[in-house]
Amino acid sequence: MILTTIDGIPLYSTTVEAVAHAIRIGLQGYHEHIFRGRVGYMAGVNHNEISRTLPSLPNTMQPQSAPPVIQTTPTTTTTPTAPTSTGSSGGGGGGGGGY
Repeated sequence: MILTTIDGIPLYSTTVEAVAHAIRIGLQGYHEHIFRGRVGYMAGVNHNEISRTLPSLPNTMQPQSAPPVIQTTPTTTTTPTAPTSTGSSGGGGGGGGGY
C-alpha cells in the first residue's frame, strides 16, 4: 500500500513493496522515511539514488492521486503535573481500643 509520495516517489508500507518497485525501475534495496509518525519504505538505498531516476520513470510508476506529502519525525512531549500534597488533614486513624 502506498502511504504517500515524496518528491513524486511512492512511499510504501512494507519493505517488500519498496524492493519490488526498486527492481521494476532498475534499482536495489530500500530506505526509510517517517510519514505521520509511521515508518515508510522507498525504493533505492537512499533518497538521492531514486531521485536521480525520477525524470526517466514512466508515469505509470508514479501514483497520480496520492495524498499530500507531510514528513514528520516522532517527538516526545511531557505534560506537567500538579504538585501533590504530602501532608495530612484531619485527625489520625485512632489507636484502637484497649482492654
